[in-house]
Amino acid sequence: MSTVHSKTRTAGRYFVVAGFLAIALSGCAASGAAQTSAVTPAEPGDSADATPDSSVDPAVAMPTGCPATAESMPAEAVSAEIADVDGDGENDTEWYDETTSPFTFGISTASGATVTLADDLAGPGGHNGWTATLHNGVVVTVLDDSRSATLHALVDCEFVTPIGVDARPYTFDMQNTHDNGTGVGCLDVEGGVELNGLQVTQNRDDSYSLMATGITVSTDGLTAINGYTAVSGALPEDDPRVAEAQTSSCGGAPVVSTSGR
Repeated sequence: MSTVHSKTRTAGRYFVVAGFLAIALSGCAASGAAQTSAVTPAEPGDSADATPDSSVDPAVAMPTGCPATAESMPAEAVSAEIADVDGDGENDTEWYDETTSPFTFGISTASGATVTLADDLAGPGGHNGWTATLHNGVVVTVLDDSRSATLHALVDCEFVTPIGVDARPYTFDMQNTHDNGTGVGCLDVEGGVELNGLQVTQNRDDSYSLMATGITVSTDGLTAINGYTAVSGALPEDDPRVAEAQTSSCGGAPVVSTSGR
């Protein structure tokens, strides 16, 4: 489902509890909104270090090292080293190039491949992006402009855009514009991390409520659907979870950003 969430950038780790359910959340700044408008916050984990377990669907497996391409990372790009995304055991590089219109986000692998994605977000400020491998082996990329965020998956050495239950690209609202999201994060689960949509709202007594919604991206990267929702209420304003639920990131996964020019 397409989600919509909002954001504010910070780092940290959250613990969201809905009854007996506890959620560990690491700051994520894109907004995750559920496809129809049902979206809730989620928790990040250290996706960069996560290793998918043996239950990972083999259909999502990347070839051992994407084949080299003629294209490469532009010299002007802002870049960061990321965990291996193409199965060759070597760390790869994500980057943002703001010399193009629209901006270009890309991943360049140690094997010599470069895969690019046009950033169609229209926000006038800085744009941000991160890449992480989920617990089911799917490599996802989230881009945001502090107002909304888009979801993408790297499958067979190409970017694809997951479609939500509303038959539209799954997106996140990072400013709660449609009352369905303020951030994007990852939750530590067995075998790695799970993508979550986050939403924090202020209560009448000035405390805050936080919702986290698990998002499942199919192994072929073509669909994304919302799952469980966990709620934690009566959080004080200075609780780090409140700030983190208004950001987009995934645990220790590096974030690359444009200058906002």
